[in-house]
Amino acid sequence: MSEPDYGPGYLSHERWISFVHQITAIADISPRSVLEIGVGPGVKASMVTATFPDCTYFGVDIDNELSPDLCADVRNLPLEDGQFDAAFCCQVLEHLPYEDFPTALRELKRVTRKRVVISLPDVRPFIYLRARPPASRRFLPWLWNGISLPSMFPKTHSFEDHGQHYWEIGKKNYPLRRILDDVRALGWRNIRHFRLIERNYWHFIVLDNFFVPEADQS
Repeated sequence: MSEPDYGPGYLSHERWISFVHQITAIADISPRSVLEIGVGPGVKASMVTATFPDCTYFGVDIDNELSPDLCADVRNLPLEDGQFDAAFCCQVLEHLPYEDFPTALRELKRVTRKRVVISLPDVRPFIYLRARPPASRRFLPWLWNGISLPSMFPKTHSFEDHGQHYWEIGKKNYPLRRILDDVRALGWRNIRHFRLIERNYWHFIVLDNFFVPEADQS
C-alpha cells in the first residue's frame, strides 16, 4: 500500500477549506475536548486550540511515526466512554475494509459525548450553481448547495488498483443509501451530510451523539 505524502502538495487550497469546514462543524457545541483520528500533517491540533482556547486536543493514529498522542486503531480505541466532546475522523474510514466501517463508527460513538465529524470519498457526479447576488441562494438552495447525480454505470472498486482505499461512495455495491443505513443503525440522535463544493470528492457526515453515563440511565 502506498503511503501518503504530507508535504506542501498535500496541503492544497481545497484541503485547507476542508479543515475549516471540520472546525466549523463543531463550533456550535463549544467543545472542551476534541479527538482526531488520523492526524495527517498535524495542522489541525493548532487550529482546534486557536479556535477553542479552552479546548484540549488529542490525536490518534495507527502510524507512530506521525507522533500522535496515542498510537491505536480506530476499531479498538483504548479510551474511556464519553471521553471527548467531539471527534474528527476524516478521509480515514475508507482505508478499512467496509465490514469494519460499523465497528469503527461504534467506537467513535462510544468515546464521544456530543458530535462526530467524518468524511468519505464520493465519486458520484455532482453539480452546483454559484450566482450573484448571493441572495439568489434563497431561491435555489438545493442547487446552491449542490446535487449529487446517480451513477448510471457505477465502477467496481479495487483496493489493488487504488492502493489505499477499500471502498468509495458511488462505486458498485457502495451507494450512499447503504452507508447512511449503516450509520443510522447505530442510533445517532441527528445526522446531516453534504459534499464540499470546493472538492466534491469529500462527503461530510456530521453525527450528533448525546452521551449518557450508564449510572444515569433510567
